[in-house]
Amino acid sequence: MDDLLVQGKKVVKNNCIITGGHFRIFFKSNELKANINEGTLISLKAALGLVNFSRKNGLSVNLGLLINDMGSECNENGCDIKFLNFNREEYRLPAEYLELISEYGIGSDEIVIYWEKHIRNRAKKDFLKILKKEKSKVTKDLYGYYLPADTLPVKTLLTRTQGKDKYGVPACPLIMGGLNYLQSKNYICSVNYYYIANDNIDNIPNYFVIEKAKAVAELLGSNMDVNNIYFEKY
Repeated sequence: MDDLLVQGKKVVKNNCIITGGHFRIFFKSNELKANINEGTLISLKAALGLVNFSRKNGLSVNLGLLINDMGSECNENGCDIKFLNFNREEYRLPAEYLELISEYGIGSDEIVIYWEKHIRNRAKKDFLKILKKEKSKVTKDLYGYYLPADTLPVKTLLTRTQGKDKYGVPACPLIMGGLNYLQSKNYICSVNYYYIANDNIDNIPNYFVIEKAKAVAELLGSNMDVNNIYFEKY
């Protein structure tokens, strides 16, 4: 079997990454916390279910998890970093996540974790390479760099001008586009479940920037088929 249907579309193929459960981590009372809720658990459960279903149908897929480790919320205007002192290699997922993953028979060591801070830094480097190209599609004004409106219905902020950095601070579309581009080096498609209700705004302030990231990823050089699935109720 070469592909599977998701919401009526043939999107799951061999060599696909399936993600869910995205959350932000932060320090509270000197303790590292994960901003999770019932909706983030449901999105992880949806990804786990699709991974198992795909594998039962003979497809080679992986489970992915995006974690915001920048210490602050990220929005379209910019994503600033607040120092979080912890060892990412030794980070242990929330107990609720580990229990759910175990229920689906998937080992915690199988999960491909994407750290937003790392993606942010990589995306900035990839963006600077684009600027050096003679026929770059990027435009600039006093506030930052953009994909112009002829690429998308509205222009998309890539970096926001700040301080002495003339190239600006990466905005959410660039970071999420950087995620897609990074994944495209190992996968030909992705299916991503996002919980976008009001009680999850701290994790996903504006899901439109996730959709904008598709065009940004293409700018960076991705040709991966990206399928984002959003839900507010469960």
